[in-house]
Amino acid sequence: MDVRETPAWRKAIGLAHEVCATLEETVQFPDDSGRKLRRAALAVPSLVADAFLDTGPAGCRERLSAAAARVAELRQLLRSPEVRRCVPGPEADELLAEAEALAAEIRALGANCSKL
Repeated sequence: MDVRETPAWRKAIGLAHEVCATLEETVQFPDDSGRKLRRAALAVPSLVADAFLDTGPAGCRERLSAAAARVAELRQLLRSPEVRRCVPGPEADELLAEAEALAAEIRALGANCSKL
């Protein structure tokens, strides 16, 4: 299976794009939360893609677990007061909803690691 055919990878790429676009339009963050947000979002597509390398079921689960951890970090940052002050509420809510959908897709993909 090609990773680009999976909903998890497509959602991860889409979310990374949306986060980066949002950060481009946002004023500077007073701390490094903007950088953390960008790094977490950009890491997820790579980790999902890495799960498709010749890693075997254990390696697949490990990489998808790392991707899920980055999505959890992203969700936590999107809920933080620092981000909420700089990113408008509806926009942050949309990103959060996308991150939650991505977490579900990663869990679904992880359940199929033995088939990859």
